[in-house]
Amino acid sequence: MGPGEYVEDADDDNPDLAIVVSRPDATIADIPVGDGDRTVADDNPEYDANEPAVVVAFVESGLDNHWPEWTDAAVGNLYEAAQANNVKCYTFPESRLSTVSEQRAQALRMDTAIDVEGLQARLENAGWDVDPTPNGGLSVQKIGEQYQITPAGKVEGDGQVQQPLKNLVAQYTE
Repeated sequence: MGPGEYVEDADDDNPDLAIVVSRPDATIADIPVGDGDRTVADDNPEYDANEPAVVVAFVESGLDNHWPEWTDAAVGNLYEAAQANNVKCYTFPESRLSTVSEQRAQALRMDTAIDVEGLQARLENAGWDVDPTPNGGLSVQKIGEQYQITPAGKVEGDGQVQQPLKNLVAQYTE
């Protein structure tokens, strides 16, 4: 399990896709959490404290939302570049993670909750500037306001048309 490999949290009944960004030469007992008073081992008492630590970033909520170009990065630079792009990273015990094949990861990434093509056509017909994003969502702009729409249908951005845009996106939820 090394940087660039897709993984899921085996303890989660509905896990989000993540990617390994770092394999520190440390155990979960060595890695502090938060203010440093606790360790990853403290937060995972059912795992051996001497288990290797694995650092991941979640694909949709972290990488795709904060750093859409992450798929172009060199595997060896994932952790540093994720940090530079304000992507939150999480440390897990190695055995808590299950690897996911590249094929399954791509299928999960393409599995959207909204009809992106239909929504794009509707927005363009309504005078929005619309650009597809690398994560399969949309970047949209109208009256000087910019919004990001994730493949799951989350609307990011603040402005006077945010709520009407959310209402429109809800109409395209599959």
